[in-house]
Amino acid sequence: MQAFLRTLQAERGASAYTLRAYRQDAGDFLEFLAAEGITRWHQVDVACARRYLVRLAGSRSRATVARRLSSLRHLFRYLVRTGRLPGNPFRGLRAPRGGRRLPRSLTPAQVRALIQAPKASTALGLRDRALLELLYGSGMRVQEALSLRVADLGPGRELRVVGKGNRERVVLLPRATRAALDAYVQRGRPRLAAPGVEALFVNHRGRPLSPRGAQLVVRRYARTVLGGVRVTPHTFRHTFATHLLDGGADLRSVQELLGHRSLQTTQIYTHTSRARLKEVYDRAHPRA
Repeated sequence: MQAFLRTLQAERGASAYTLRAYRQDAGDFLEFLAAEGITRWHQVDVACARRYLVRLAGSRSRATVARRLSSLRHLFRYLVRTGRLPGNPFRGLRAPRGGRRLPRSLTPAQVRALIQAPKASTALGLRDRALLELLYGSGMRVQEALSLRVADLGPGRELRVVGKGNRERVVLLPRATRAALDAYVQRGRPRLAAPGVEALFVNHRGRPLSPRGAQLVVRRYARTVLGGVRVTPHTFRHTFATHLLDGGADLRSVQELLGHRSLQTTQIYTHTSRARLKEVYDRAHPRA
């Protein structure tokens, strides 16, 4: 397993988050094999692989089953390539069919309420507003935002980030986002950061803010101003894409800004925009 994870990191530039997901997916499968009394790789055949997926489909979402299947395909492809197995038992298997869940997004009013919730009179409030502005204004993944250093902020409204697979792209910063970042760097961060810490976003102890910490920040403000609406850092990324398409942006531009390798991944947001259009139509048209 360690050799497999090292290969993923070296050949595909997998992030620590991706490696952790592969380790968890493989670990769950190894527990299943132990329960089945299987102790050698060559004992895993197609029937065994199918039993695992059937069991998984009974308790997990389609997205989880598909991700586990992809992880195990990669693992067994590595085992075949390194001579441990003659064939990949997961190669011909497919995840169960089902409707793809549309990503949840916020309304412009909800976004404004969230961004205005942090108190600009405190260092943590300045940090939180800058983080929320950045997530919504740029569409960055939370890990990309938390990987930024102070030195990465240039004078303009463009920012270079390294995303999945170590792919670099340029994101654009709205004026409000740039202003919130400047306020945080000038008045908030100096009161928080511990000596020698280069990370742009830091926690109350002065150390780099973690993804879990960012999630708690978003959840706290969502609970305060939006009540029962569930919001995560990734919700801002979905909202960013949806609002761009609602505003007339073309799909290719949104793909570039999100850093998606495939246009097909970005197309899910066209369904979201279409669903919103139907809601407006049903609500506004007298004969709808």
